[in-house]
Amino acid sequence: MRLSPGQPAVAFTATTIDGETVSPARFAGKPILLMFLRYASCPMCNLRVHDVARRYAGLHDQGLEVIAFFHSSAKSVRSHAGGRRYPFRLIADPTLNVYRRYGIETSWWRLLLSAARPRFYLHWVRSMRHGFWGGAAWQMGKMPADFLIGPDGRIAIAHYGADIGDHLAFATIEAFLQRLEATTEPGQA
Repeated sequence: MRLSPGQPAVAFTATTIDGETVSPARFAGKPILLMFLRYASCPMCNLRVHDVARRYAGLHDQGLEVIAFFHSSAKSVRSHAGGRRYPFRLIADPTLNVYRRYGIETSWWRLLLSAARPRFYLHWVRSMRHGFWGGAAWQMGKMPADFLIGPDGRIAIAHYGADIGDHLAFATIEAFLQRLEATTEPGQA
């Protein structure tokens, strides 16, 4: 079942690939971007993580915490995304526990439709240029999803990907952070 804006973020406790325990409650009072990606060697997913990492300093300066889930083993995440030492938390969820709680979908039809879209090939070429060649995969039909959680612990934006390369636009994330900044009174943090 899909989650909607206004609902409380679904509670979870998970361990990052570096052994850190995280939960939404740990970041109470801060905005959070939860990214649910596909398998750890997915070129499109690694491109997204790379793109978020490039913008992370500016987003984090605005208070945003980022948590990225892969439905692969910790060993696989370490081998693919973890080796790049990204500045935010990477979590392996091979049992899909948190994926199910957030209503992350599997769609073989949308997987096939992805290849029919021109942007798929643009993203694919970019991913190859950055060295994301892919590898062993399972649950290939799993679609990505992004959730912006407000400082109040509620879902502000729930974005379920229409295809394997569909993620929440950076302009939407930045507009959300700007709205938060505009509503925060001077002296509050």
